[in-house]
Amino acid sequence: MSNDKWKMIRSIRNLILLALTAGVPRIVGALFVHKEPFGDAYCYIEQATMMRGKIVGGYLAIENFYGFWLPLYQFFCSIVSVPFNHPVYVSRLVAASAGTGVCVLVYVFSYLLTSNQRLSLAAFLAIAFNPFHLEYSFSAMTDIPHALLVMLCLYFVITDRWKLAALMGAAACLIRLESWMLILLVPAIQVMRRRTWPVLTALILSTGPAIWLFICWKTTGDPLASFHAHNQYMAARLLAHPEFTRLTLDRLWSDANRLAYSVNVAVMVGCLAALWFVFREWRNGARERKAFGFTNPMVCLAFFFAYLSFILFAYLTKNNTDIWPRYGLILFSLGLPLLAYAAQQIFRGRAALAQVVLIIAILIGFVQLKTQVEDLARFVTQKTRPETIANYLKKEYASDPSIKIFCDSPEVRIISGIPGDHFYHSFFDGVPKDREGFVGFLRTKGIKFLMIPEEDETSTPSQLFPPGRVKDTGAFEDVIPPPDDRRADSLYRVRDVKSPAG
Repeated sequence: MSNDKWKMIRSIRNLILLALTAGVPRIVGALFVHKEPFGDAYCYIEQATMMRGKIVGGYLAIENFYGFWLPLYQFFCSIVSVPFNHPVYVSRLVAASAGTGVCVLVYVFSYLLTSNQRLSLAAFLAIAFNPFHLEYSFSAMTDIPHALLVMLCLYFVITDRWKLAALMGAAACLIRLESWMLILLVPAIQVMRRRTWPVLTALILSTGPAIWLFICWKTTGDPLASFHAHNQYMAARLLAHPEFTRLTLDRLWSDANRLAYSVNVAVMVGCLAALWFVFREWRNGARERKAFGFTNPMVCLAFFFAYLSFILFAYLTKNNTDIWPRYGLILFSLGLPLLAYAAQQIFRGRAALAQVVLIIAILIGFVQLKTQVEDLARFVTQKTRPETIANYLKKEYASDPSIKIFCDSPEVRIISGIPGDHFYHSFFDGVPKDREGFVGFLRTKGIKFLMIPEEDETSTPSQLFPPGRVKDTGAFEDVIPPPDDRRADSLYRVRDVKSPAG
């Protein structure tokens, strides 16, 4: 066997071992941790379930793809779940597979930047067993599948396979809005690396946003309908939380800590150091009048800082009122290879101060890791109020399969396992916006239970019946009331329920 062939076999074997190392804990979590870290996951599951039903029924229409979120992840999960009829597990396993792919790509990128197996393996282990990345890798959220597509796009950019890079970028554009900037970023990198006009690359990338705008137009008559819906949501959120209209020092510090929690201080320091090394190399080349191409570290830095800039821009312009920790997951994935690259450069240079700074940053990163381990343990073991409410409703449904429930919490709807046609919610047509009309609606429809969520931005009952006002109507009986006067997920029995006519 030739030496080259043996190297290829060994490389494939190593990648398989890496995939198993990262994949096993993620698949175990997807199968046995029956909860989600963020409420949006339950909305994705509901949409995937709906799409699967339409596919099985043979009448999936373009209008079924329209919603508050971009549809590719949900659509993919619905297709995979067609033969299995388990959209919940399929959605989690898709994320687990994507998380495994992200871990392997972190190793690949680290090796491309450093040619050092030890540093590459260290970067791989840092993400493979990162508690926060693990938590989102076995949940039905879009963050990890989106990160996989972005990293595949980056991989094909580095290897100069521009059509494949554009396809991955277009797919990412149909999962999360921040990837729409790839329409500018990838062609710009191609111009600098290949000195050609990337017309085809730009056209392929544009198909992602174009498909979504077409779906919006076909469904609502307005290609910008989803943006208007987002603006309405943001207006409702700012109305409910006027404190978000101001960027105070406390808010900035809190949101910066959230981002640092997931990106990791060591990764941020490593990316800044990598930026300095690339700038220094460019400056030295300019002095010596050497041709300086757009190198692999520069490409990785361009992707990292492009996504960081988008997060900060959306936050500072109030297009996002919060920076959730999960926003940093893609930065953590993109930044680890740059940390490996920066570490190699620092320890080659023997600059004592730089080495001390890096070591301190890594130690802080380990402290953050300890916090994430504690948070993951708490997430897995603690029972939440939505779980308590869902379990109660599950028992009620077992004793009376005809019950109807008004519930604005997708989490409760999914965890309860009760078929979707037993639920009403605030987005149903004809739901009254006044107290008397709403109570009449519940009784007319024969609704037995009212679940009031903690959030009051889009939930009609949460807005009509703030804490302490539910009992004033005399229409509800406490089942799982709030523990105190603050807003909390709660459940009430509707008194004097009348059977609906007909």
